[in-house]
Amino acid sequence: MITLTFAQRENIGFQYVLDTLRPSSPYGSERVRELRPFLPEERPELERQLSNIQRVLEGEAACQSALNQLLRVFMTVKHIRPTVEKCLETSLNEIELFEVKCFLLRCHEMLPLFQQVQSALQWEGIGLEDTVQALDLLDPERNRVASFFISDNSSPLLRSLRREKRELEEQIRRLPAGEEREEVQARRVRVASEEELEEMRIRRELSAALRPHVPAMLYNMEMIGEIDLTVEKARLARRYGGVMPTFTEGPLEMTDMVNPKIADLLRQQGAAFTPVSIALDRGATVITGANMGGKSVALKTIALNVLLVHCGFFPFARSASSPLFHQIHIISEDLESVDRGLSSFGGEIVRFNQVVRQLNEGFAFLLLDEFARGTNPDEGAAIVQAVTQYLDRQNAITVLATHYDNVVRWGRAHYQVIGLKELDLEALKLEIAHLSGDAGVSLISKHMNYGLYRVEGKQDCPRDALNICRLLGTDQEIVNIIENLLTEME
Repeated sequence: MITLTFAQRENIGFQYVLDTLRPSSPYGSERVRELRPFLPEERPELERQLSNIQRVLEGEAACQSALNQLLRVFMTVKHIRPTVEKCLETSLNEIELFEVKCFLLRCHEMLPLFQQVQSALQWEGIGLEDTVQALDLLDPERNRVASFFISDNSSPLLRSLRREKRELEEQIRRLPAGEEREEVQARRVRVASEEELEEMRIRRELSAALRPHVPAMLYNMEMIGEIDLTVEKARLARRYGGVMPTFTEGPLEMTDMVNPKIADLLRQQGAAFTPVSIALDRGATVITGANMGGKSVALKTIALNVLLVHCGFFPFARSASSPLFHQIHIISEDLESVDRGLSSFGGEIVRFNQVVRQLNEGFAFLLLDEFARGTNPDEGAAIVQAVTQYLDRQNAITVLATHYDNVVRWGRAHYQVIGLKELDLEALKLEIAHLSGDAGVSLISKHMNYGLYRVEGKQDCPRDALNICRLLGTDQEIVNIIENLLTEME
């Protein structure tokens, strides 16, 4: 089962994507709240939902007016599922019958609009039931007005009682205070009680008559929610460049992935998001780079787009093919709880041990962000090497971001953040020389290339951290010492 905490969903940008959705109906909003990842055995349903998104993207222009009108009707629908379900067990009161009538009026209004949309899009597994017979029960005069009352014509007895009550009320208005008036008032109370009993009987009959139509009403609620969410997913894909994924039993490959949360933040700062491309096969893949080099951004972007696919969204990428996983796990020091009184490293280990115990429960996708960075470097490096070696043999696709050396030799593949690799460092150093320290850091970040490239052969972590020290004007004597120490370590 795939379960990520709210903190994890928020950290990778998935919650940001959900908050971007603007469903028109309460049933669409309900669908968003109830979203969950599909498992491999649910692939046919996942493919159906994704196919329907593609149909919106390809055919929306042909039915734009009808679709917009349909969504406007969705905006007027109220959430009355509990009321409709109550009708299966007992009779509804007058307010509840009014709510049901309003819903049926909206369904009556939707149906021809939906038929126009469906003619253009040909959605799979989506429809609306014609509930006009249920509407006629609550609107026998077919006025199609959003109001409800039990009319005098509902029964001869009710007509007679209401006429008698009106006559008694007229008498009461004319009579002076006294014994005769009190007698008439008492008669009016008895008639009103009989009227209420008759109305209750009529409501019971109406509720019983509505009962066979409840499944159709509940079905329409589900379909309103699905149509609403499908259209929102399509518009989200258009906004951020989503693509129809293909499913494989082999590697996971995505090109030019985007993370909307980070991309929007960078755009506000006048910068642009560097798309991430990666190919992952079973085993462990290691991502290396300087601490400000975007390893965590790459991991979040990968995790987000894998989760999007599993939740029936288009991934934000130029192309995407992926297997389906039984498990998705993210292990990051920043997201592990220390409530047990453990260090952040202890929290990571507790979480890692839990994940390892679940690895025999199906194909897994694991992401480890700077694992074991909370302990001393020598032990941390040894732990990450051991973890990489172990995970490389499991039935899982694992991605580890690390700044430790000697880890990549234990992985199946190695990616590096491009970082400062393609820059003219001397020219950048001259530019930074005229700036204060903080402005220099911002300039380096602006020039940093956060894209990934695959490293062929066994190459350890890049030396971007040393280059950053040089660019920010670290004393040359200290730089020389660092260079000598790095040479001794090689």
